[in-house]
Amino acid sequence: MPPPGERLWFCLRAQPKRERIAYESLLRLGGVEALLPLIRYSRLRKGKRVWAIEPLFPGYLFARFEPLLRLNAVRYAQGVAKVVHFGGRYPLIPPGAADELRKLLGPENLITLDSSLEPGMEVQIGAGPLCGLHAIIREFLPGKERVRILLNWLGRQLEAEISPSDVEIPDPRIGRKIVLCNPTQPISDRKKQGF
Repeated sequence: MPPPGERLWFCLRAQPKRERIAYESLLRLGGVEALLPLIRYSRLRKGKRVWAIEPLFPGYLFARFEPLLRLNAVRYAQGVAKVVHFGGRYPLIPPGAADELRKLLGPENLITLDSSLEPGMEVQIGAGPLCGLHAIIREFLPGKERVRILLNWLGRQLEAEISPSDVEIPDPRIGRKIVLCNPTQPISDRKKQGF
């Protein structure tokens, strides 16, 4: 058990689709600091590009509190399903990890993914039979909702059209990108799996 008076970071599971309600109710509790990382990205809705804001970790948020005094208040706060635990143990989040996350998010607790594709931009293909290959955006085809890319394949430069959702843009703030498939897997195996 931690020494009395020490405030520690914990991971909380929110009730389904109630992360914001849980966050707001935690902010109203005295002696509790809450963190709900959000992500803003653009997507198509009814043929128009709109901005959407969602939790970065769907279903989860973080809180810093003194467990001996505030555990029950946090556990039963509106929108909170439970404090994440394994058996009778509550895993702690290192303070440095919470600080790094806050630094990455900024004052609004928000990461904005600028997914606008520009001609000449270097990207990686994240899905489909070309998964893992690097390419250059040639042009955006808004009528078709496709992107024309230029890639090197067996020593030749080829053009192809793919869905914008198959394109990965490296984010320098995070230092990595999410890979949607295993690029080392042979193409014949990917076709069997539906890629």
